[in-house]
Amino acid sequence: MKVGIVGAGAIGLLTAKLLEDFGHQVLVLQRTKKEVPMLFQTPSGDLEMVSFSVTDNWEDVESVELLIVATKAYHLPAVLPQLRTYPGPLLFIQNGLVSNLVAKKLKETANVFGSVDHGATIQDGILMHTGHGSIRFGGEEKFAYLATELGPVLKWESHIEHVLLRKAALNTLINPLTALLDVRNGTLSENKALQRAVISHYDELILGIPVLEELLSLEDVFDLIKRTSTNTSSMRNDVLRGEETEVDYIVKPLLEIAEKEGRYLPITGYLYELIQSKRGEYDRKYT
Repeated sequence: MKVGIVGAGAIGLLTAKLLEDFGHQVLVLQRTKKEVPMLFQTPSGDLEMVSFSVTDNWEDVESVELLIVATKAYHLPAVLPQLRTYPGPLLFIQNGLVSNLVAKKLKETANVFGSVDHGATIQDGILMHTGHGSIRFGGEEKFAYLATELGPVLKWESHIEHVLLRKAALNTLINPLTALLDVRNGTLSENKALQRAVISHYDELILGIPVLEELLSLEDVFDLIKRTSTNTSSMRNDVLRGEETEVDYIVKPLLEIAEKEGRYLPITGYLYELIQSKRGEYDRKYT
């Protein structure tokens, strides 16, 4: 299958490499003419070459059978206008809840949404696959055929909205705290006071968004914290670099979901505003 991927970050390039390994023709679209890694490191440490094509010309992806949008969520407002003439299907695999934004900007386009659980980073010019996971996607049933075409890299998920909500909640419970305190994920389970803070925040989320209690247990939260104990959250990385964060697409949607039901999330709102305060640092750096 001929697949285009918009975004040459770690997740976009990893998706390209995984699809390439299963014989698909992949073209990666990047915003600027920058060098992309030509070396790929597997989770076991083996090095391989990558051979997918890279372009900075939107016209090059017009003929692909599927276009995967793998940019950061905060880049979507700039990217979506470029996609208005693309007939679809479009698969969005951002870290966060972006369906409302996409629906407003691309009313006539066929869209599906996905969640990536693989670990990936780019370090010293090498694309590193740091942990095996999955890419699950879903939406209108008519697009389920893509899982057959692109399996086992992509897997169909009938209730993708629950998968995405669960992931947003997990990120909300972990990322803002680690970013504000400048600590790795594991500190949230090792420090007793931070353990209690996570528990209080979890209790607030399941009271404010009751469906979360069926999707996410407290044990799940601490299991993820322990499994990623040495990791630095993406939000912490963004804050450390003085860059924009994805807080508007991870945390803010949870606040909006609760508010629609007449419920309020004071802890979540407080963390959201603290992360937003870092926006001033980003604005001073880039404006």
